[in-house]
Amino acid sequence: MDATHAQAPTILTVFGATGDLMAKKVVPSLWYLSERGRLPQDFVVVGYGRREWDDARFRQHVASILDERTKAAEDPQACEAFLGRMHWAHGQFDDEAAYAQLAERLGAVDESWGTCANKLFYLAVPPEYVRGILEHLAQGGLTKECGGERGWTRVLVEKPFGRDAKTSRELDELLARLFREEQVYRIDHYLAKEMLQGVLAFRFSNNLFEPMWNAQGVERIDIALLEEIGVEDRGAFYDGVGALRDVGQNHLLQMLALVTMDQPASLAADHVRTARARQLADLRPLTPEQVAEDTFRAQYDGFREVEGVSPDSATETYFKLRTRLAGPRWGGVPVYLESGKRMGGVCKEIVVTLRHTTPCLCPDDHHFRNRVTFRIEPDETITISFRTKRPGFERDLEQRAFDFFLYEKQEKAQYVEEYATLLDDAICGDQTLFVSTDEIREMWRFIDPIMSGWAEDVVPLEHHKPGTDDILIRADETLALAEMERAVGVVGLGRMGAGLARNLLEHDWRVVAWNRTHSKAEALASDGAEAVMTFAELAQRLPRPRTVWVMLTAGDATETALFGEGGLADVLDEGDLVIDGGNSYYKDAPRRAAKLAERGIGFLDVGTSGGPAGARHGACLMVGGQRREFEAARALFEDVSVPGGYRFFEGHGAGHFVKMVHNGIEYGMMQAVAEGFAILRRAEWSLDLDDVAEVYNRGSVIESRLVGWLRDAFALHGTVLEGVSGSVGHTGEGEWTVRAARELGVEDRVIEAALQFRLDSERNPSYIGQVLSALREQFGQHEVAPPTSPPANQPSEPTPPVATVR
Repeated sequence: MDATHAQAPTILTVFGATGDLMAKKVVPSLWYLSERGRLPQDFVVVGYGRREWDDARFRQHVASILDERTKAAEDPQACEAFLGRMHWAHGQFDDEAAYAQLAERLGAVDESWGTCANKLFYLAVPPEYVRGILEHLAQGGLTKECGGERGWTRVLVEKPFGRDAKTSRELDELLARLFREEQVYRIDHYLAKEMLQGVLAFRFSNNLFEPMWNAQGVERIDIALLEEIGVEDRGAFYDGVGALRDVGQNHLLQMLALVTMDQPASLAADHVRTARARQLADLRPLTPEQVAEDTFRAQYDGFREVEGVSPDSATETYFKLRTRLAGPRWGGVPVYLESGKRMGGVCKEIVVTLRHTTPCLCPDDHHFRNRVTFRIEPDETITISFRTKRPGFERDLEQRAFDFFLYEKQEKAQYVEEYATLLDDAICGDQTLFVSTDEIREMWRFIDPIMSGWAEDVVPLEHHKPGTDDILIRADETLALAEMERAVGVVGLGRMGAGLARNLLEHDWRVVAWNRTHSKAEALASDGAEAVMTFAELAQRLPRPRTVWVMLTAGDATETALFGEGGLADVLDEGDLVIDGGNSYYKDAPRRAAKLAERGIGFLDVGTSGGPAGARHGACLMVGGQRREFEAARALFEDVSVPGGYRFFEGHGAGHFVKMVHNGIEYGMMQAVAEGFAILRRAEWSLDLDDVAEVYNRGSVIESRLVGWLRDAFALHGTVLEGVSGSVGHTGEGEWTVRAARELGVEDRVIEAALQFRLDSERNPSYIGQVLSALREQFGQHEVAPPTSPPANQPSEPTPPVATVR
């Protein structure tokens, strides 16, 4: 909004004008704006409350606030002018007649100014009064606007916005009935903090970190709001709300949204608020099991003695929770949210921990993590931690930091600058720092399951001594996942298994390796693996509970390894875990899981994508099974996968089913690429297919790893693909996908046609087949040389194939 509009005559009506909010935040903030010339020339404050005061008594009350919380006394003339803006309106919150009198009072101000002034209604009242005030404002005609750019009506509503999703929705429906969304200003004062506004500038006005501000570059995010103060004189209010509703549902989630949201289209309010809401929508609510395992709550000793608090209160004054982000940008990144009162010190900050490079060139083998810290209190700073070489002959490293000190606050009163910013924005019509209805809906969607779990006492309420930080250690210990001992058996050392084993070794896992051809296991010994000849020896070498990752071809090979005489089922014990990472048929997984469960052995089916290069340097993993076993092995999946490149799907067989369909889709995509390049090759122009592949893979709609691999194949074999077979090999998962589609009654024309082409190519090789073979060579290291003799006749219906690990 322009300065002219911001200077239009404005009336601010404050409901609850004798309360703490008025004294601690509103009056000092209005004075702050007045000192800096940010209030319109024609601007008055009408206090509305139950006390039978007049203007003089209200001004006396405001003067006492100024004396206590500002330096207004140093400028008596300005103070007198400021007090002259104050007016009083007596009335009960539920008195219809009083609202009619208020309307007359505001109309008298309009008349004295000779215009229809802007009306800003501030509800500085407890939540139970909000609905009644809003309804009476509407019934009394106070929400009607004059029309045009001036004479607007806006309402400022303080948190909490309801107690849960249901009451929040009811409040939102009421606001929607009485106001347009652009008239509603929902206050979360943390959004107005300079440091949090600075997060957007740090991220989107620079290119220092944004390219790596994602799951590939960030290991974890920690957000904390820890205070030394207690609930003080807010006992009755706080006992009915608790720490999670008071700051978790709003401040902490807004801070998380700011630090993880995508870049908005512009800094316009609608764009920024939409970006925040979209990021919050990616938060997945915790399941009841996760609430029990991933949340912690406590209450400081003495809280129950605070006036207004129930003597048997179960309200938390401290909490910590763990969640994981979802979505394509942040999927899998763990987030820790923490807040508490009566801590040993003040700590309000966001810490973004970056991933270390692998392998880390660290002389002491210590994988130091760089961190970016946005600190709100005790100092407002941005700190970037890093390591550098210490001067001298040795290659010693030392930790250093870049510190940016935002500024030194001039105001003693807490929250003055934040509320001054919010009031100024509300007058100017800028909703950027106010919470939208979409954001509130998403925040309650995340918080409600936690509150429900706590209400059922699935998480015990701990207690702690005030003024100490011992509870922080207990929370960390409670939420810490049971660490797997970093040892794993790898069974099957083909292209995928060997790459997986080397990947694990590089991530500091102890690997015990078995392969039917023992020389392959011995070859890994030079990389640090322990080669064994029998499954019994493998089990003997691994610490309990054991984890064994099987990377064998589907069908008989995997079945024999699991259940053959002397197989894994015979040598493993209760509590051990088997991971089937091969391309097994998904219907085999539930049967195998059940057979292993009879012996107390856990089972996960893990679809593994990315080819040998992915297994070696970071795969994409699709994990099926039971969540408890998945969580126990999560550290393993985090290290083996590309950052954020693994997901859990409840139920045995789900992981292999997702991977099977992935391969079916892959058939269709590869077929489209191959057919497209065959068409390009026949064009009337002499198109350089190398250049075509290059430009396709530079920002086009079909940019992909497949096109990149085709470009690599052209570089290796030339665009005519000389020496590459036009008969295309295939694995079982294409046919399995077609079979599953038929069973589920789903059309799969593209995938089925792609499979049929591969079958037909054995008799009718072509350039399309050469492209497909070249692609299979690139990502799967499959053989591409043409057969030395024509292939034998093949049956029209393929026999059930045996899948190989891709």
